[in-house]
Amino acid sequence: MGASTLVMAQNEPAPPPPPGPGMMLSMHGPGGGAFFHEDTIGEERKVITGAPMTAVVEVTHDSTLQDGNTIHMQNQSTIYRDSEGRVRREVPFEFTTPTTGSTKGTMIIIMDPVAGMRYVLNPQDKTAHSMPLHPPKPPAGSAEGERPARAPNADVATTELGSKSILGLPSTGTRVTRTIPAGQIGNAKAIEVVTERWMSTDLQIPMMTTHNDPMMGTMTSQVTSVTRGEPAATLFQVPSDYKVVTGKPGDRMNMTRP
Repeated sequence: MGASTLVMAQNEPAPPPPPGPGMMLSMHGPGGGAFFHEDTIGEERKVITGAPMTAVVEVTHDSTLQDGNTIHMQNQSTIYRDSEGRVRREVPFEFTTPTTGSTKGTMIIIMDPVAGMRYVLNPQDKTAHSMPLHPPKPPAGSAEGERPARAPNADVATTELGSKSILGLPSTGTRVTRTIPAGQIGNAKAIEVVTERWMSTDLQIPMMTTHNDPMMGTMTSQVTSVTRGEPAATLFQVPSDYKVVTGKPGDRMNMTRP
């Protein structure tokens, strides 16, 4: 599950940067913090058109400490997708630092495959960071454009789980088990990292994803409600009173507080 991870230093007041495919953000500070993971809708290379909808996704992280203590964190985001394949994600966040205290806000990401742009909106200071949605493809036949075939990985096993209905939507499941052999990362015994993912065959969105990693705990992303229909067109536009900051592919765009 491609992921972008951010750990907030205790003296850093900046909110998180935009996520990559499969969003994983971790924020820590004295007396508090927040964690959320999302099997991200809209980060796929494939653009889904003709299936407008609004979905609420709940994300949780559960871990057990060495002394038996447990930690449970959760958050939820709202996802909008229009008929043209544009996607807007609204993700609330909260973190604590010594200099700013508790900070709350909402990270807004707009993926616009029609314009070929990604926007990260910062409502706190009314700025919009923009960058090309995907890096330009190398010319056909060039060395950069040739991708070597991947050798089979004996440590990764994929199992088809069949189909079931989630919120009335037919979904198909896949389990991917990655085994880290003993000694590979200093581990005395082999470690198994298991990801189960259920995809809606109709809307083509991940309805439920569970990622179980003994080193990090269990992360779950689940659609709790979904409504079909065209969202308002303004949700996929940068507000006229926002200042647009332009970046280039590969840039990491931070949303600092004013």
